Amino acid sequence: MTHNYPNQRRKNCETGVLENMLLWHGCDVGEDLLFGIGSGLYFMYSPFLSVQGTVYPLMRIQPVEIVKRAAQRLGFVVHVKSFGDDRTRATASLDELLSKGIPVGVVLNVKGLPYFNAMGVTSDFNGHIVTIVGEDGNDYLVADTDSRLKDDTLVRVNKNTIEETRFAPGIGTPHGKIFWIDGNDTIAVSGELLEKAIFSGLKETCNKFLHTPLPYYGAKGLHYFADDIRSWWNKYPQRQISYVIMWYYRLIERAGTGGAGYRYLYLGFLKEAARLLGNEALDDAAKTMASAAEGWRSFCLEGRRFIRQPEGATLQKMADIIDNIGDDEHKTFKGIQKGFIAGAKRHL
Repeated sequence: MTHNYPNQRRKNCETGVLENMLLWHGCDVGEDLLFGIGSGLYFMYSPFLSVQGTVYPLMRIQPVEIVKRAAQRLGFVVHVKSFGDDRTRATASLDELLSKGIPVGVVLNVKGLPYFNAMGVTSDFNGHIVTIVGEDGNDYLVADTDSRLKDDTLVRVNKNTIEETRFAPGIGTPHGKIFWIDGNDTIAVSGELLEKAIFSGLKETCNKFLHTPLPYYGAKGLHYFADDIRSWWNKYPQRQISYVIMWYYRLIERAGTGGAGYRYLYLGFLKEAARLLGNEALDDAAKTMASAAEGWRSFCLEGRRFIRQPEGATLQKMADIIDNIGDDEHKTFKGIQKGFIAGAKRHL
């Protein structure tokens, strides 16, 4: 059993788990900073990655990648392990770490978690992350940072249920993935290292949004997405379009933090980075990122309107919103590149 684990609800599961885990190791770095340092923001809309003929946008990098990048840039060691289909080895590894009093980050599917079902959450999402801090009989003691929970109390979940959710089938099956920081590590991050980590995180995200050559990624990918939406009314039956939009709504607004939520996390990172580094360009970038975040909210609102009353004009409006988001995010990262990275790289 892990003692005195700071189980606090946060904005996002992965960054929230990492912030709490670092607090337990004596290091206070907020989840907004962790999201940006870990280059968590992402967009891809590729026709080569479709399910049953439908392309789904990817809003962020793969689960645990933020943890790995933040650890590398902030100078602490995180262990990550996947188990394929070997449930026996996955359970044994988790139990061994818990027996040493080490809190363990676990990737799982939310659909099979009873406490999510009790909240009316039925999304089939394979990328949720919790911390397991102990076991009691046939139950694990789970620290979940989801803001929809009523309080910060640990949740008891049957061990068999956890095993099933760790190996849930479907897109992005977790394969029992876990991560942890050695229990006796005390982590300290100097101001100089934090500045370098912020720079590295910003530079990578700028490159992803501005300089990826294919048209499916970053700001260009958003415009590609918008152009595709404009073709739907003449390409697909209305019922199929409604189904896809409903799936998008669940993906962007209901499953985890979603499109707008990730943008709000990132603008929080930009504001904090601007404060720490005294850079006005980062503060300006936060304002355009706020516009992009509101755009994602508007996109989902128009999607719900389309489902209630399908019209080609609504699809056109949705496409226009995505184009505006693409413009905002291009402006955001272009401003960061010119106003911060170009000058900062001479000093870092």
